[in-house]
Amino acid sequence: MAPPSRSARGFGADASGTVWEVGLVTMPAFVAQEDGSTVRPLIALVVEAGGAIRSSTVGAADQPLAVLEPAIANALHDPEAPCRPGSPRRVVVNRADLLELLPPLLPEAVISQGATPQLDRAVKLMRQELAGGEDLLGTQALSTYLPGDIGPEAVARFFEAAAALYQRRPWERIPGDGHLFQLSCRALAIQGWVGCVIGQQREHYGVILFQSLRDYEHYVELGERFEAGDRDAMDAAPSHRAINFEARAAMPAPLLQEIRRYGWPVAPGDAYPTVMLIEPPQVLKPPRRADLQQLEAVALALVAWIEAEPQIARLWQQPSPKRRRFQVEVGGARVPVSIGAVAMEEPLAEPQPAAAAPPRQPAALKVPAALRETVDRLLLRIDPFCARHLDDDYRALIHEAVAALARKRPSPLLTGRDASWCAGVVHAIGSANFLFDATQSPHCSAATIAAHFGVATSTSHNHAKKVRDLLKITPFSSRWCLPSLLEASQIPWILEVDGFLRDIRSLPIEVQLQAAAKGLIPYVPALRGLPRGRA
Repeated sequence: MAPPSRSARGFGADASGTVWEVGLVTMPAFVAQEDGSTVRPLIALVVEAGGAIRSSTVGAADQPLAVLEPAIANALHDPEAPCRPGSPRRVVVNRADLLELLPPLLPEAVISQGATPQLDRAVKLMRQELAGGEDLLGTQALSTYLPGDIGPEAVARFFEAAAALYQRRPWERIPGDGHLFQLSCRALAIQGWVGCVIGQQREHYGVILFQSLRDYEHYVELGERFEAGDRDAMDAAPSHRAINFEARAAMPAPLLQEIRRYGWPVAPGDAYPTVMLIEPPQVLKPPRRADLQQLEAVALALVAWIEAEPQIARLWQQPSPKRRRFQVEVGGARVPVSIGAVAMEEPLAEPQPAAAAPPRQPAALKVPAALRETVDRLLLRIDPFCARHLDDDYRALIHEAVAALARKRPSPLLTGRDASWCAGVVHAIGSANFLFDATQSPHCSAATIAAHFGVATSTSHNHAKKVRDLLKITPFSSRWCLPSLLEASQIPWILEVDGFLRDIRSLPIEVQLQAAAKGLIPYVPALRGLPRGRA
């Protein structure tokens, strides 16, 4: 028998039952086991090119062949209506291991790995049905504090630790959600977890925890993609967990009933704690007792750390913050934990003296007289970041963006904090020029921007969106793109000429001059020495 084809091709236009999509997909929900543990089963799906589901079976994730075999047998001999029995001519699979598992089950079919749009659509619909139309990550998705092996006493201890943490109000002590801490507790299998406190903007309060600094950075990068319009980006977010504090009005009725029934303590201010264990693709996992004890230890460690560090915000200004060790009581036993600030790439800068000379501005920068002092003040804070992390081209674009905001009527710079606008402008220009892509140079993370200006990453994101909307900043927009990117990319130079798409750089200088005069290209390529036009 000839080996299966492995070309990365999708369906094309064939919509008959002779072309199938076959996939193995981890179910977007957790199932409780007899021992109290939870697992996400594996589902095998067989879908026709026209979108009809021929068969599906569910089984253990560690036995893919046992799940696949009945799905293929049913698809061949007893498919779901309106499909008819029969064999496929061609099969496209969503996983490489299926290239080895499927040939013995479908010996006559040509099998390849590639795009599986109908399979993906079926999986998406399945997730929506399992979610019951609700956000899988919302508080309303929670129905009990007592899943699996968790008892009322364990929840009571967690509530006590959470109440103690809320009463210390860490979001008022730790400057921003980009100010990270790292925590370890060998007794509870916590090794180098990285966490951040949220609530500085008085929107949502709590603590988010990641397995590593790399996971946190990946989470932030995916958030950038989500903000840029990739609505599915967060499906790839790494596993993380959180202690959230909710107001009574936001709590599901079943949770409130359990709290009343068992008398679990809630801190003043309607600080109802909830536990979130989140697994890809953005699915809530029911906690076990070990998970609850880990979060209890995190809360108690933060309480001890805040009490031991009256000036805790200054820790992130140190190049190598020291770690502290504490003994906390978890589950009736005392365990050692270590906790400390994660050193920032850019320590928070001390405020510049008001008498300092303003930075030199590009000659063409136009700023209304009434906003001159505001612009100078903002650029005075922005320039040290540019000097350390960016280059002169970035600096020129950021200067122009600040000036353009100053020229708006009314100028948004007259409201809000300077630090928020500084972070937002740098973030907006950076995201439009792929600053967060590690393959680019210069490169830095969104968290670095937020940390430098002393704001939360959410504040940086929100103000960046305002800047992008106000100034119409998009990737490869001629006014807001780095010269090096403009020259390296074809996108800004492709125009429709006489009904055909042409690279304007290949056309006569007269055509280039006309395109530049109309604002269709950033400058005349044939006269590269000319300065770029400013709107």
